[in-house]
Amino acid sequence: MPVAISRQPFICLRRLPKTKRTYATSQTPLPPAPPTSGAAKLSTRRLISLHGPDAPKFLQGIITNNVKPDSRAGFFAAFLTAQGKVLHDVFIYPTLGSSFHEQTNKTEDAGFLVEVDGDQVPALLKHLKRHKLRAKLQMRLVEEGELDIWATWKEAEKWTPFSGVAGEGSNVDDRGNLTLVDSRAMGMGQRILLPSTTKLDTLPAMEGIQDAGLDAYTIRRYLRGVPEGQQEIPRDDVLPMNSNFDIMGGIDFKKGCYVGQELTIRTHHTGVVRRRILPVTLFDAAAAVPEKMQYEASTSFATPERNMDIKIDGKRGKPGRWINGVGNIGLAMCRLELMTDLQVTGEPSTFSPEDRFVVKTGAEEDAQTLGVKAFVPDWMKSKIRAPKLQRRVE
Repeated sequence: MPVAISRQPFICLRRLPKTKRTYATSQTPLPPAPPTSGAAKLSTRRLISLHGPDAPKFLQGIITNNVKPDSRAGFFAAFLTAQGKVLHDVFIYPTLGSSFHEQTNKTEDAGFLVEVDGDQVPALLKHLKRHKLRAKLQMRLVEEGELDIWATWKEAEKWTPFSGVAGEGSNVDDRGNLTLVDSRAMGMGQRILLPSTTKLDTLPAMEGIQDAGLDAYTIRRYLRGVPEGQQEIPRDDVLPMNSNFDIMGGIDFKKGCYVGQELTIRTHHTGVVRRRILPVTLFDAAAAVPEKMQYEASTSFATPERNMDIKIDGKRGKPGRWINGVGNIGLAMCRLELMTDLQVTGEPSTFSPEDRFVVKTGAEEDAQTLGVKAFVPDWMKSKIRAPKLQRRVE
């Protein structure tokens, strides 16, 4: 006996109402402005331990900065692809003389801790193992709960200002904790690695410093134009100069051979860096253009989705690309001679003060259009090289 089969009514998917993306508005409170002195536990970062007799030579051949055997100061650097594009932004902490080295490595061989974006740990470990070959060293991921990474800042203290030289001074405090001056930009403060059982306020140097949260650290980075991590420096996407590694002390151009060096050195000496990551502020497209970079916790509009194109209002072209942000501030990849008055080539600048730049909050037709203003901080302006003048031979 045939079985009756119930047929479901046909539904045309094109007739279904489209779901709209919900954006952050004033109903979602934004974090407050960061305090002038504070600290933040960097839960988005992880540590990889390397130690052994060949550890300095091994790192020297695969990172952009110089590993000095006689120096115990930490520094900022990058791992590159063979084509010279950024894989990972990292901080390197030499561990000799620290409590961590004595308790964990237990040898006189050189040791290093590599701080990297937490989501990229498997990729970096794979990269390190690919280049290890027969090098005499051991590597492991530092377990969560073993060491915490803290960023601290005191705008009145000497270690807060921009040093300009990667790796000045010792990196071990009087209690054996590893520290590092963050010299990427003025006012970034310092990093300190603490055992998870140690509270920050128990250190004499940190007396009175309160945990301001990760958002405060992020806002301070954006105000200074400092990108960090995979969301802001995607792997194998840009050259290190586009992400400001050259002016943040992350590259030693006098260093010998390392992976990705050829294109990096060639671009530095003969090329022109037309695009860089800059701090930007968002504003109502119908309002006046802001005169200064300032975070406003009362912002009510949505932050654009990542990688949204920045356009010139009323003109063709895409002078920039939105990267990430909080409230009314963020980072964007900008063409310098279109979005700023900087001149990086010997050609006439195409920048016009009358141009207004805009970005949509999303790809939807009803997405809000916001104004965008790029700023060049003083520390960055002093580091970007002026174009070389071409002398005419008569």
